Amino acid sequence: MGSNIINYLIDLVKIPSVIGNEKDIADYTEKFLENYYPADNIIRYNNSLIAFDNIDSSKKTIALIGHLDTVPGINEYTGQIKDGRLYGLGASDMKGGLAVMMGLIEEFHNKEKKYNTIYVFYEKEEGPYEENGLQPLLDNYDIIQKADLAFALEPTDNKIQVGCLGTIHASIIFEGKRAHSARPWQGENAIHKAANFLKRLADFGYKEYKIDGLKYIEVMNATMVDFSGGRNIIPDKFIINVNYRFSPTKTIEDAKKDILNIVNNEAKVEFTDLSPSGKVCLNNPILSEMISKNNLEVEAKQAWTDVARLSLYNIDAVNFGPGNTDQAHKKNEYIELKNLEKNFQIFKDFLTVKQ
Repeated sequence: MGSNIINYLIDLVKIPSVIGNEKDIADYTEKFLENYYPADNIIRYNNSLIAFDNIDSSKKTIALIGHLDTVPGINEYTGQIKDGRLYGLGASDMKGGLAVMMGLIEEFHNKEKKYNTIYVFYEKEEGPYEENGLQPLLDNYDIIQKADLAFALEPTDNKIQVGCLGTIHASIIFEGKRAHSARPWQGENAIHKAANFLKRLADFGYKEYKIDGLKYIEVMNATMVDFSGGRNIIPDKFIINVNYRFSPTKTIEDAKKDILNIVNNEAKVEFTDLSPSGKVCLNNPILSEMISKNNLEVEAKQAWTDVARLSLYNIDAVNFGPGNTDQAHKKNEYIELKNLEKNFQIFKDFLTVKQ
């Protein structure tokens, strides 16, 4: 592995880019891209960037995609290497992936490649679905849609993670009548009205779906509550946030119906965040070749990622990155340099034209 990839990663983790503050890292990335691509092949939209080859119609096209932002966090060893680990906020999630992308751009800037390549560096992945920086790139430019396969270099421990569950947040609103808690018969307790619903929710359990041999597990949980009133007041409103992680076999409308069915008309429902599931694309020939040649482990993606957003645009996409999944959003986050090297080498071999 060229030391440049490590240097790129050190630079990246030293640039704070907590979600909403991606300008500095986008500026750094843009200056890097200008060394390897003509201006006409670089798109900047707010603090997101696309760099792309002139598309050769005789070749298939892949996209490598990574987000520039991190969650807030503490790292006491930013940019330091200890015991084969490089530390820094976002080192695994997912600046290690960005460094691999930069290393590949540098490696192949004057070489023929097996595939046309599109590189996407975008803002605001770690926040709400509607504010995600990949969406306007897909809406305003059609270059990403040219990809026959896209890789999101999210942390996967160098495993191919296929598809993903969709996710919905919904506010389940129970309404009652306010009263003094010493005289509850004068009111109607909104919290108590939720009892049957909470029992049904607790009984939802885990529902397994097998798709192309991969197991996806549906879950539905109460994650937060809010209420009106105080310690000595019978509450007239009780709100439960429900988070539903639903199978790749279902649409958002299917998932909304599942929630409405379990509420059973006992409360109002407001859907607050709707994120689609991701297509399971194991039959993609480019992906099949990559898996078989590198003997890569394949697993279902239980959590949500932007492969689902790409699926809405009929782009086959998977997660495959060098980061440690157990380090994402952790204090003193790090990445194993051996995993960084392995990921780079797999992509390098994948893009190399064999003589």
